[in-house]
Amino acid sequence: MVWFLFIVSVLWIAIGSAMVLHTEKVRDFLQWFAAEANLKVWGGSIALFGVLLTVASFWSGVVWFLFIIGILIVGEGVFFLVGNEQTVRALIATWLGISEMGLRLWGLIFVVTGAAVFAWI
Repeated sequence: MVWFLFIVSVLWIAIGSAMVLHTEKVRDFLQWFAAEANLKVWGGSIALFGVLLTVASFWSGVVWFLFIIGILIVGEGVFFLVGNEQTVRALIATWLGISEMGLRLWGLIFVVTGAAVFAWI
């Protein structure tokens, strides 16, 4: 499962860097993706990713941190799967309504978290 943690850390660093450096392009992509996404497939993918991250957390240096993030991601995926579609779409619209500085802040959080996971492998 170390390979999964490696992929996750590199992916988080790449996504975070894109969010910081190309904020508008990322926002446009997210808005397009949210409009076209099938919530059930997306929710299942998110839940599966969360389960894999939760299991892989036991191969990291700081188990509790990745375990909690994995459980939160599983919860989000389950909400996307079983939640009312209007409520889920409203939540996605709220996430997409974040300011440019807020999106960059989330990008920095992704970069730092990805680097920390990479260091804990």
